[in-house]
Amino acid sequence: MEPRTVMRLMSGAAVVVALCAFSTDAASQASGDTVSVLARLGERIRQYYDRVTSIMCTETVSQQGLRFDLKPTGKSRDTVYELIVVREPDAKGGELPIHVERTLTLVNGREARKSDRPGCTDPKAIATEPLDFLLPQRQHKYKFVASRGTGGPPGTVAIDFEESPPQRVDVTWEGNCFNAEGGGAKGRLWFDPRTYDVLQLEVRLPKPFRIVVPPGLGFISSPPLRVERSETTLRFARVNFQDPDETVLLLESMETLTVFRGAPSLRTTQRFSNFRRFLSEIRITGAR
Repeated sequence: MEPRTVMRLMSGAAVVVALCAFSTDAASQASGDTVSVLARLGERIRQYYDRVTSIMCTETVSQQGLRFDLKPTGKSRDTVYELIVVREPDAKGGELPIHVERTLTLVNGREARKSDRPGCTDPKAIATEPLDFLLPQRQHKYKFVASRGTGGPPGTVAIDFEESPPQRVDVTWEGNCFNAEGGGAKGRLWFDPRTYDVLQLEVRLPKPFRIVVPPGLGFISSPPLRVERSETTLRFARVNFQDPDETVLLLESMETLTVFRGAPSLRTTQRFSNFRRFLSEIRITGAR
């Protein structure tokens, strides 16, 4: 099987993540203060989306095929996109769903052509925004526990989370490519206890799952296709803007490792840069 004939997973095992953050005092009394903390977090995420939906950026993606022992195989695939986060009215409840829209600009160093189609493992042109489950109406799908976990940014508070119950796995095929969404999410986040800003998030697939391969795809005799691991780390940074002067917390990088049995594994690195505002008249100002 070629490295890119069968795989496309939502970043981070369909990174649909609801988070919770506690102040330093709240971390010691998590069970009694969860409701008020979630309310404050929900308000902070609303503010976050008010800002991020008026900012565009450049996304640089590097995908490296791996053997099952995680050693690289073949050349990496490198793509560049212009990315915006879009918020649209929801007719059912008045809420504002959030999603990402991408426009492909470069493929392995050359300008993208109109005939270029996304590879199986390329990020989707339209995708779920990974923090939208922080919004108040979506927080109930997760359990939260204050954590003493290490490895996060200095001065942050760690929170463990788990989707409950986990979303069922939904697999769709298009040619030799599949898209798998669901399977649950479990992990840890680190939060600034003064501002409730998410500074780092680690999310993983709770348990492996199998992919049923339709007949006639040319690799039916291969071993059963199975997603063994999917792990994603997101890091956020504060970005300074001019005219007017403003500092905004934005996603800086996302690294995903997906390990398959029966197909090549994959390490994907996504980096975000060249942040600039866009207004209704499409006036763009640069970040410094």
